[in-house]
Amino acid sequence: MNFLKKINKGLILSVLVVALLVIYLTSIDKQRNEDKILIKTMCEEFIELTDKYVVLPEDMQSFAGEISKENEEKIQKQLKEELENKMVKNDEAVKIQYQYILDELKDGYSTKNQVKTKNKRTITKISNYEFDGNQVRVTLQTSTEIHYKYIEEDTGEEKEKQNTISSTDDEIILQKVDGQWKIIYSNMKFGDNSINYVDSMMMY
Repeated sequence: MNFLKKINKGLILSVLVVALLVIYLTSIDKQRNEDKILIKTMCEEFIELTDKYVVLPEDMQSFAGEISKENEEKIQKQLKEELENKMVKNDEAVKIQYQYILDELKDGYSTKNQVKTKNKRTITKISNYEFDGNQVRVTLQTSTEIHYKYIEEDTGEEKEKQNTISSTDDEIILQKVDGQWKIIYSNMKFGDNSINYVDSMMMY
């Protein structure tokens, strides 16, 4: 009889443990589904930021292949402030994204007689959310429209051209800080010659 009581107690405890585990996992799954909406929104906002800063403001666009020191410093200051608002409080993380975006910006205007006028990246699909504690690695499929103005070498006429690039492995890593998702790192394709920064920033 005592033996049966011990079996029943063991069975009851096992059932309770399984039930608590199911409740816990269900709760985690529910929270992550809710977080995915906020994470996607933050990814879209960060992409909008990068689209803005990899192209010169319209009033600064020219075919000179360079910009004034004053305009350069103005852009750098604004970019840093916006990055600090969207990203985790980590100087190295901000520095990597700051340089990443400025390199792409310069690439768009440094060729004489040609200037990038628009960069519009659209998320076509989120391939994966890889959660790890309070961090998540988001893999994106994107399509990016890139517009240029240029001077035709033979005729001297001003013309426009457009290119669309697709990527299946753009990546953004975020961390939840005080209930808000912040950017740690991003690596996105801007063109065939885009620099890959994946080795420069590790999750922390």
